[in-house]
Amino acid sequence: MVAFSILGLMGRQRAKPVAGRHFGRDLAHDEHVGWRKLVLVRHGQTDFNVQHRLPGQLAGVPLNAEGRHEAQTTGEALRALPLTAIIASPLERTMETASYVNGARGLTIQQDRDLLDTDYGKFNGQNYDELDKSDPQWLRFLANPLRSPRGVESFAQVQQRAVRAAERWRTAPDAGEWVALVTHADLVKLICAHYLGIPLERVPLFGMDNAAVSLLAFHPDVTEPPSLLCFNWTSPALWLAAAERH
Repeated sequence: MVAFSILGLMGRQRAKPVAGRHFGRDLAHDEHVGWRKLVLVRHGQTDFNVQHRLPGQLAGVPLNAEGRHEAQTTGEALRALPLTAIIASPLERTMETASYVNGARGLTIQQDRDLLDTDYGKFNGQNYDELDKSDPQWLRFLANPLRSPRGVESFAQVQQRAVRAAERWRTAPDAGEWVALVTHADLVKLICAHYLGIPLERVPLFGMDNAAVSLLAFHPDVTEPPSLLCFNWTSPALWLAAAERH
C-alpha cells in the first residue's frame, strides 16, 4: 500500500525527524490552514453499547435515544466547522450520526465500505462480558488481537482497510480541506495509531467515547506525517462528567 510504504509506519524503523515540528514548539492552529483535515467521528450510542454486545457489521443496530442526543450535540458543536465532504460507514448508526454532523449544510453523505466496523464473525451480536467468562477463542483473541479466529477480522486487517479509506479521502482532489469520516471506535483508533506509528498491540489502551471527534491535519508534503489536533473529544467532556459524578 502507498500509505504504508510512504510513511513506513508498519515496520519498526526509527522515526525520522519531522520537518518544521520540533519538541516544545507546537504549531499554532493557523499554521494548519490549507492542510487537508480528516475529522474522525465515532457514531452515537446504541442499545448494543449499553448491553455490552458486539454489533460488528450486523444490520439493524440504530442509535438509541441517548445516541441521537449525543450525535445531535456533536453535530451542533461542529456547526461552525467548514466541512467540505462527509463520508460514512454504510451502517445505520453511522449514517444516522453523519446526518446530524451534516446538519443544515446540505452535503451529500457518501458511503465507504472500508469504514465498516470490525467483522467479529461468530462473535457478532454476543455479549462480551459472557464471552470473557466462557469462550477460550475469544480470550485468545483478546490476548493477541493480531491473530484472530477463523472468520473474525484481525486488527491488522481492519487497520489496512481503515487506512485505505483515510488515504483515499485525504488525497481525493475534490474533497476540500475539511473531510469528515463517520465510522466506528476501532477504526478511529487504528487510523490514528497508523499515522502516529503506535504499535497495534497498544491500540486497546485508547479510550473512545460515543459521538467522539478526533482530528488529523495532513501536511501538504505527503511524505510528512500528520498532526493530531484532538483525540476522543466530546461536547461536553464525558470523562470529566464521569469524574464529577464520582
